[in-house]
Amino acid sequence: ARDGRAAPEPTGEAIRAYQESVTRDPRNLEARWKLLRALHFEGDFVADDPDARRRVFDRGRILSEEGVKLLAKQLGGGKQPHELSVRALEERLTEAAAPHRDIAAFYFWSAINLAAWGQLSGLLSAVRRGVANRVRDYTIVVLTLEPDYEEGGGHRMMSALHARLPRVPFVSGWVDRSEALPHAERALAIAPEHPGNRLLLALTLLGLHPGRRPEALAVLEEVSEFVPRAASEVEDLAIRRQARERLEEELASDGELR
Repeated sequence: ARDGRAAPEPTGEAIRAYQESVTRDPRNLEARWKLLRALHFEGDFVADDPDARRRVFDRGRILSEEGVKLLAKQLGGGKQPHELSVRALEERLTEAAAPHRDIAAFYFWSAINLAAWGQLSGLLSAVRRGVANRVRDYTIVVLTLEPDYEEGGGHRMMSALHARLPRVPFVSGWVDRSEALPHAERALAIAPEHPGNRLLLALTLLGLHPGRRPEALAVLEEVSEFVPRAASEVEDLAIRRQARERLEEELASDGELR
């Protein structure tokens, strides 16, 4: 890491290696989701301007769409996995003896990339273009197959969707602010030490539950002093920085109110 940003060289090497694997075998779901994960890392922590980030996430979007079509064929054609009911999905996966963990990972990193791509266009635009619905559908697959994947990552995503997306009738009518906190709490129960789960809890409390503001500030303070984990130093530094910035904003507003 350099000043909280990832060095581009090893990230690029990882992307090239995964891309070679996908090119050799497009049905290799493990290589595909690892490429999606690497692209998201590049978009978040290497790319240094909005246009570069958009190109990275657009590449991820295309890679994901290709993978969804291939997976549908692998599972017997017809509807794509995220279009099936929970019961039908489980039956289809059982019949095909499909690897649940890899499918969950593929849909998780597809959702993450698609959400990042849509966010660059604005939340309302993402909702109107159907991006938000797809992210929701992808996340439901993750929660159905592996609810603890990425230390509660599916619950983090669902919490953020319910907390941040605009509720547009007939388009995103499923958005429910009351669901944001339960999903944040489930993620925290799965991985209490994950700084992202703790930050999400604090932000959800501040945004939707003002009566629990003291609790939220205490959590923010804890996360702002968090020691980054060696295996995820860049990500944890970003989380810690976000916690510190939000804590400073909240404390400054307290001073203004006095």
